[in-house]
Amino acid sequence: MQNKPSNDQHKNIYYRLRRSDPHERLSARLRHFSFGAAVFFVVAAAGIVTHSLYNIQIKQGATFRQYAAQQQLLDSTIQATRGEIYDASGITLASTSVVWTIWADPSYSTALFTSQTVEETGEAVKTVDETTLADVRTFDPTMCAEVSQGITLRLLSGDGESLDSVDTSSAEYQTQYQTVHDALAKNGSSYQVLATKVNNAVKLSIEKYISEYNKNHAKAKTLEDGTVIKKGRISVSSSKSFQRDYPYGAFAASVLGFCNGDGEGFYGLEKSYNDTLAGVNGRTITLRNAYGNATTYAAKDGSNLVLSLDVNVQEVVERYLNEAIYANTVENRGAAIVMNVKTGAILAMASKPDFDPNAPLDFSENLAYLNEQVNAEPEIYTIYKKDANGNYLRDEQGKKIPEEDPDYTGTYRDIQWKNKTITELYYPGSVFKVITATMGVDSGKATYYTTFNCSGAYGVAKETYHCAGKKAHGVQNLAEALRNSCNIYFIQLGQRLGSSAFYDYFDAFGFTERTGVDLPNETGMMKYYTKSQLGEVELSSSSFGQAMAVTPLQVCIAV
Repeated sequence: MQNKPSNDQHKNIYYRLRRSDPHERLSARLRHFSFGAAVFFVVAAAGIVTHSLYNIQIKQGATFRQYAAQQQLLDSTIQATRGEIYDASGITLASTSVVWTIWADPSYSTALFTSQTVEETGEAVKTVDETTLADVRTFDPTMCAEVSQGITLRLLSGDGESLDSVDTSSAEYQTQYQTVHDALAKNGSSYQVLATKVNNAVKLSIEKYISEYNKNHAKAKTLEDGTVIKKGRISVSSSKSFQRDYPYGAFAASVLGFCNGDGEGFYGLEKSYNDTLAGVNGRTITLRNAYGNATTYAAKDGSNLVLSLDVNVQEVVERYLNEAIYANTVENRGAAIVMNVKTGAILAMASKPDFDPNAPLDFSENLAYLNEQVNAEPEIYTIYKKDANGNYLRDEQGKKIPEEDPDYTGTYRDIQWKNKTITELYYPGSVFKVITATMGVDSGKATYYTTFNCSGAYGVAKETYHCAGKKAHGVQNLAEALRNSCNIYFIQLGQRLGSSAFYDYFDAFGFTERTGVDLPNETGMMKYYTKSQLGEVELSSSSFGQAMAVTPLQVCIAV
């Protein structure tokens, strides 16, 4: 009979069995290590992801949302068409036409250069494997000359078809050709303007020429005569823009004004009514997704402007004003206004010499006249030296130092742009006698039959006044005094009115403030005596228009 093993013996046997398998012990350790490593990497990865999410969504959330919006949204502007300007009968004085800017991408125009892969070692350059080095571009003058000629001929043809009519020996051709050639030669640039304000026919002709050129040069080939046509392309595109047109050139230029290069009203009615004429640009917003949905907000074209100006009256005024200026050797330009005296509507307004609003920066036609004007009034137009801070430099006597070789470009343009009828003051002289006469009649101080004597001279305080040529008109009534333009009559009428009444009428007629005409740059610099300043002499001089400076439009409105 065998004895049964005790419990301790069982444990020892099990223990010995367990220890007898070292691989099992190794596997357990490996499992524990692997589990720990896996947990560590999961936690680390989660930490990295969490940190990245925090960085992207919270810390830099606004920046990345902006990037996302820029990538997902395409926003393009639909330009509104500027309204037109008409005269009172509906004749177009200013209109807008579609024009094109022709531009090139020389960096993508592979036909204009040859490309070679090179490596730089010290000062030597050698050809090597393309996969390891960048390209060096060599300009091809022959190809550039050919393309430049093709584009230039079309630009100057007017219609894109009459290429044979272009004079290639003219200065105009040489200038345009050089502009195109120089632009195409800049093969490191991606945008070069070849021409602006190109009409649609010329634009289409250039597009056709470039398309055919690229088609013929899509593959390199050798012609029967041995000529090799190099593979390459020309990248020329066009951008739509608008051009402001003034069909009658300088006609009513100082009234109409003009637009700047961005199409905004810069002077005249174009500036005053810019918000009305310009309209509101539209937008096309496209969401870049699988469907490419687009939302379009249509542009609201500008409203048209109908003037009180009458082209027939304006034409007569401008013609005779020009004649009067040159017949009388006028130094400081001339101005004229025709107004409907019952309504105040301006039928014509002109300042001469003026400018062509189609080319407002060009003053070449008036250069001699403008030079004379600047030289005649050096106290107004002299240009003085300034330091870096804009302060005038002065000599030992404290006088400002004139520029040795002044540039009057800005001065010339400013002079010819001004609408003299509202921007400059003048002494009305005898014209003002109509106003003084009205003051007398309206106040009851005089009638049409009131008489004063003109002996040819009249003393007021220490001043002695005369009529023109010191002529004595004798006893005359109001109508005769107006016809004779008698200074002495109106001095006596002014004295009868008195300073207080005279000033009140002067103010009521609008001579102490702007007229409020719907044109820009009306001067606010009034020159006159106030009621308290109107002494005997001041009242006498004012009564026949020699003591106050007003604008021509103020006089017309008063009448």
